[in-house]
Amino acid sequence: MADARLVLWTEGDSGPRFHIDTEGIAAAGGVFRSVGCRTDAERAAAARDACVLVVSVAAITDALLAGAPDLVGIVRTGIGLDTVDIPAATRRGVCVANVPDFCYDEVADTTWALILAVSRKVVLADRHVRRGEWSPSALLPMHSLRGRTLGLVAFGNIARRVAERAGAFGLRVIAADPYVDAAAMRARGVDKVELDELLSRADIVSLHPPLTAETRGMIGAAAFARIRPGAILINVSRGAVVDQGALIEALRSGRLSGAGLDVQTPEPPAADNPLHRMDNVVLTPHYASTTVEALQDLAAKVNRQVVQFLRGEWPTYLANPEVRAQPGARLAAARKGAR
Repeated sequence: MADARLVLWTEGDSGPRFHIDTEGIAAAGGVFRSVGCRTDAERAAAARDACVLVVSVAAITDALLAGAPDLVGIVRTGIGLDTVDIPAATRRGVCVANVPDFCYDEVADTTWALILAVSRKVVLADRHVRRGEWSPSALLPMHSLRGRTLGLVAFGNIARRVAERAGAFGLRVIAADPYVDAAAMRARGVDKVELDELLSRADIVSLHPPLTAETRGMIGAAAFARIRPGAILINVSRGAVVDQGALIEALRSGRLSGAGLDVQTPEPPAADNPLHRMDNVVLTPHYASTTVEALQDLAAKVNRQVVQFLRGEWPTYLANPEVRAQPGARLAAARKGAR
């Protein structure tokens, strides 16, 4: 391991948006450093002597890993792992950890906030009132939620909480997820369907998949051609799951009646993005996971895993367990050296 036992954050001099336990890191023999890197080259140079990387949205590439010979572990400060080249990390014996079990309720609540804001035209109504307008009928058409169909694309922990809340609004719920069987969905009052059927039936399509090679761009022109006319699209997963150009065209053409987006591509979006000028679109700044309580939970789990790496322990949430069997696993070597 690196003599400096360096724990590094490369996405801004001020550090992550939650508390880093520098005292706990020091007690485990490490030192925390935050540097602002603007390019991949700067990040690779900064990571050269790192023992542990703490990362959020920064891309962790094979080239960076190749230039960090003392790197033992990476801690991703969230659920998704699309920013980390996990096969390259595993091949080089580097452990990858994340925090897969936080913010479930926050993201489910945000999903419903967007469903209600779009379907009830809350933002547009607010603008009308602020302009001195007072004409409820001017906001038509709007439709009741009761009796309509909510379609969940992917049925993981967050989507299941979205489904739980749907009962209070009287919606039917269907879901498409090739990795969850029908019985598991049925136990939660949800009908399993294929994606094409979901798109054609759902009045509200809510996206919850991780970003993978399989899901990147999965909601594109072909999907919008199949989607139920007048449907609402909600995205709290990753911006790249949706082809943004196709989304804009679907909104302009009226194929979609509205959209609620917590995520976009890129982030932050360009100031001239057409979505910003559409009254039937509600935008939030990738904040679905953001509450005081969620950030406290995230901080505790990130800090614990950083300390585990420094102590030569396997992290609580090892995202690439295959690394345990790698002959060159750096954490395993550190564990042997610590005996």
